[in-house]
Amino acid sequence: MFSNKLFKKYCSAEWLPIFEMNKSSVHVKAKQRIFSEGDPVKGIYFIEVGKVKVLSGFNGKDEKIIRIASNDMVLGHRGIHYKKYHISSEALTDTTLTFLPLNFFLKIIKANPNMAVYLLNFFIEELREAEERMDSLLNFDPKKRVALILLKLIDCFGYLNKKSDLLSFTLSRADIANMVGTTYETVIRTLANFEKLNYIELVGKEIAIKDISKLKEIASDKKIRKKIKTKNKLAQ
Repeated sequence: MFSNKLFKKYCSAEWLPIFEMNKSSVHVKAKQRIFSEGDPVKGIYFIEVGKVKVLSGFNGKDEKIIRIASNDMVLGHRGIHYKKYHISSEALTDTTLTFLPLNFFLKIIKANPNMAVYLLNFFIEELREAEERMDSLLNFDPKKRVALILLKLIDCFGYLNKKSDLLSFTLSRADIANMVGTTYETVIRTLANFEKLNYIELVGKEIAIKDISKLKEIASDKKIRKKIKTKNKLAQ
């Protein structure tokens, strides 16, 4: 997580005026690309307000959603040591971002250890989530995969408001299928089954969470994890 307010929190006071001088604001509409695979890496983006998906693919073909991001999160950091981006990012909603030139961003990190530690923790968490996704791919039960995505939507986008169980933003069924690695039809059936069990409620295209504990139970199926570990041991 990273944004203007976090710069103020983790940068020393003398760097804040320099930060203000070097940053710029970027505004993109829903479905607009922020950067695309193959674009030159010029800097780092921080989401101020909005929702974004990060994609990996081959020049727009067979793209896979590898991450979703929202307010206070960083984009483009995977391109720090490359001349060109190996991934793309696209706004899910109208989005405002702060852009920092790459050279200036690296100077800030070197001069502000608190910010460096914060970023390190961010990268560790991102790696943990990537490992969790890989773990779920070993389990071909779509219920677990869809439950994980729903929990990720809660964590990343939150609810509509404090009194609502309706997600503030619901990915399209096609995007959920993309992230889950299954078919659109399977996602539809799984969501319908969750609604029948009263774990969620489908409100048009939106989703309300009715029983988060059940979703967590499905997502962390210990029996499945035990089977995976046993298979790994046998393979060694």
